[in-house]
Amino acid sequence: MRSPNQKRKTILKMVENDPGVGFLDIQKETGYGHGVLSHHLKTLENNNLIRILRAERKMWAFPINSDPSEDGLRIYLRKETCQKILLLLMRQYTATFSHIYNEIKKSPSTTSITLKMLVEQGLVKRIPGFTVRYCLEDHDRTVDIVSKSKISKTDVLKDRFADTFSYL
Repeated sequence: MRSPNQKRKTILKMVENDPGVGFLDIQKETGYGHGVLSHHLKTLENNNLIRILRAERKMWAFPINSDPSEDGLRIYLRKETCQKILLLLMRQYTATFSHIYNEIKKSPSTTSITLKMLVEQGLVKRIPGFTVRYCLEDHDRTVDIVSKSKISKTDVLKDRFADTFSYL
């Protein structure tokens, strides 16, 4: 049986290796129960070893020394549709709406909702004109953060499930 300190070290190492890792991913990787994991995350947070960002029924853990201005991008990179759009715009710099939805193979409504969210978060910029185009708000910074990020299997599955209901 692992000691509490060993459990916290395991969690801390996961957070340091994968900034923005979600609660379910930590739970799946460690096998710790909900209460046990919650307790250790709270202890790490109280000891200023990690930073926790909370939203309704969601939680992401970041190393204490990570840049909070990168949190949003790291979280959205974990969502399959967001990730596909961001990676496309990294490669092509600008793209029209129809090009984006054809490339990422999602419905126009899912693409539209996701693009709107990315624009609101300040990650993607809408370029007005006869044909509206989209580009990354800060291309170089996005490339830098993407190169250091891991992609979560759990978040990809959750995003596919959420996409199913975005058609309604």
